[in-house]
Amino acid sequence: MIAILAAIALLAQTAPPASTPDDEIVVIGQRLRNIRIMAKRDRRTGIKRCVLKPTTGDPLLDTGVCQAYSACVLTARTAGEMEACMRPPLEREMKAWQERRKAAMATR
Repeated sequence: MIAILAAIALLAQTAPPASTPDDEIVVIGQRLRNIRIMAKRDRRTGIKRCVLKPTTGDPLLDTGVCQAYSACVLTARTAGEMEACMRPPLEREMKAWQERRKAAMATR
């Protein structure tokens, strides 16, 4: 789990768009470094609910992380498998977050 969170933090800090303030990237990276994924599981149906504690501040990013976790937790048996499974969707989520921030900064 720690490896996954470290990977998320690294993704949050890599290649920020030029128009995004550096302080914002640092804040998201720090939030992701301390994040916990809280999942409530129903024995019959699998994962029922997923919440990030603390949140990243972006509901779409939180949802993407939870969706990646929910998909990977069903197949991954080791921390290495979990990290390998979560890396591609998390990279996509971080790029989408960066694009949303870039678009938001362009409208100001």
